[in-house]
Amino acid sequence: MLLVSVVMLVSVAFYIVTERKGLGMLQLRLGPNKVGFKGFMQFLADGVKLFTKEMIIPTQASEFLYTIGPMICFICAYSLWVLFPSVYMPMQVVLGMLFFICISSVAVYGVFLVGWSCDSRYGFLGAMRAIAQSVSYEVFLSTCLFCPLVLVGSYELVESRANSFPNVVLGFEVLVLWLICVLAETNRAPFDFVEGESELVAGYMVEFGGVSFALLALAEYSNMAFMSMLSGSLFFSFMSFSPVVGSLFFGSYMVFIMYFMIWVRGLVPRFRYDLLMELCWKVLLPLCLCLFMVFTSVWLEVDCLMSGF
Repeated sequence: MLLVSVVMLVSVAFYIVTERKGLGMLQLRLGPNKVGFKGFMQFLADGVKLFTKEMIIPTQASEFLYTIGPMICFICAYSLWVLFPSVYMPMQVVLGMLFFICISSVAVYGVFLVGWSCDSRYGFLGAMRAIAQSVSYEVFLSTCLFCPLVLVGSYELVESRANSFPNVVLGFEVLVLWLICVLAETNRAPFDFVEGESELVAGYMVEFGGVSFALLALAEYSNMAFMSMLSGSLFFSFMSFSPVVGSLFFGSYMVFIMYFMIWVRGLVPRFRYDLLMELCWKVLLPLCLCLFMVFTSVWLEVDCLMSGF
């Protein structure tokens, strides 16, 4: 588990550089190109700069809360990697998906502390927007998450990867809703309202720099990578045919969804905040509840037929 967390910490650093290069290609500009070959080592220069930079705490801010907020976001983001569905791990987290839902709920407190402790109206406004968006879409995310889990019959990601039939064949519409929820839950475009308005500049991170900003950035991109891994485990499972082929498919779909997030940010215009909330409560959540009832009824019918035989 420690090895997985360390490897993902390094890969998230590369992912940040990849996004900057990808956005540069989409916007017809160069992007990072000075450090290393074609800017390949830009993450190392940024990391050295951030971790050696002086940490300045606002005068009216609480030093303890100002420091603990980014740490909570970072710990919550990387504690999720204990759920990595590897067959070589000696132990697996029982009820892993429930653990994921709990950690996602606790991470909201870290965002609140980051926005509230910096003693900035702009940071506090950005944190309130992020919390309202995350809490609203967590209800939708949980409902959407249970649709493929009904077909898997387990809360463990290893069982989901061992499924011989890819759930995307039966639940393509659930996959579309799930990707919309992933973009909203990770505060990505076109739902990046935390830092989308001109008065917010950088959202709840506006007063943070140095190590604190590095922890917040690593936590944000780690959540994106984890949601990509979770999407591949839930909807694209081929491990039962061959462990090697299944691992290749698993990694390919994970990387594809990570690139999909970059592509959406470069091409899709930003949504409106009130329409985002209306979309969640009036469109996506009722639709997902109907799909969940359909999936549950189909599973009950299949279970009754199998028990009858």
